[in-house]
Amino acid sequence: MTILLFGGLYFGLRFAYGLFTPFNFWTAGQDIKNGKIQITEIGEMPLNFEQKQKLANSYGFDFNLFGCNVTTDVINGTEYYNKTMVHHLESKYGIGWWAKFNAQLDSIDKANSADLTIDKVLDLVAERKIVKDQIKLIDSLSKSQRHISLVPTMDDSTKNIYLVKVGEDNGMNLVTYYNFLVDANSMTIINADGKLEGQ
Repeated sequence: MTILLFGGLYFGLRFAYGLFTPFNFWTAGQDIKNGKIQITEIGEMPLNFEQKQKLANSYGFDFNLFGCNVTTDVINGTEYYNKTMVHHLESKYGIGWWAKFNAQLDSIDKANSADLTIDKVLDLVAERKIVKDQIKLIDSLSKSQRHISLVPTMDDSTKNIYLVKVGEDNGMNLVTYYNFLVDANSMTIINADGKLEGQ
C-alpha cells in the first residue's frame, strides 16, 4: 500500500506538475528569488522572437527558448513555471498586465507585417521595366543629381490595395510619372502601364 501511495505521489508530481524537470513551480520560485525572471517557450524560435525579447526586456524579464523535443512532464512543468512567473510579474505591474503585454505584442506583429507587405509592394513596382528605365533616364539627365522615389499609400484597406506613386522630387514638389495599383493579397499590379483611369 505504501509503495502504491509513494508511486502515485511520484508519478503525480512528475507528470502532472513536472516537479523533476528544469522548469516547474518550485524552480520558478527559486529563479524569482535569484532575480532570474523569464518566460519559457517550448518549440522553434518564432519569427517575432527579437521583438518579443525587446518588449519583455522593457518589463525586466526575458523569453527563454527550451526546444522542441519535450515530454509531457516538461510541458506540464513549464506551464506551472510560466504561471508562477506571470503571477510574479502581475504582482509588480498589476492584474491583467499579461493580457496587455500580449496585446502590445500583437500590435507590434501587425505593424511588422504591414512593413513587410509595403516592402514587397515597393519591390514589385521597382522591378517593372518602365520604372527601371525611368530611374536610368532621370539619373542620366540630371547627372545623378535627382532621383526617382516610390511612395506607397493605402488606396483601399478593405481590399488591401496600395497606390504606389513613382515620381521625381524636383526640389519644389513630386513630379509623378506613374501610379501603380498593387493588390497586396496576390502581389500583382492591377494597372501594368502605371496609369490610373482618366490619366
